[in-house]
Amino acid sequence: MRVAVAILAVFASVAVTIDATVYFKEQFQDGDAWKSRWLVSEHKSDYGEWKLTAGKFYGDAEADKGLQTSQDARFYALSSRFEPFSNEGKSLVVQFTVKHEQKIDFPPIHFVK
Repeated sequence: MRVAVAILAVFASVAVTIDATVYFKEQFQDGDAWKSRWLVSEHKSDYGEWKLTAGKFYGDAEADKGLQTSQDARFYALSSRFEPFSNEGKSLVVQFTVKHEQKIDFPPIHFVK
């Protein structure tokens, strides 16, 4: 019983000290509506096409949907707008998930400011 109370106290103290604001979140759970929020680059005519899917491996076919590259050996470019914000004096954490289903080496993913 004491161990359970101690663990609860630790989690409660951590929860109190965390002060995070989410500035942008995308879960792709509204079908093709993502196309109105994301801009597919037309800078090059030979960019590959994106598709919305849960992929080959998933826990929940609807909840685990995301954008997938649909053609091999292509470049892809995509962006989305979000409201301006300031993180002055605070850390900025950018988090995303990438699921590689093919057994090939991938080049690094780049963010452009």
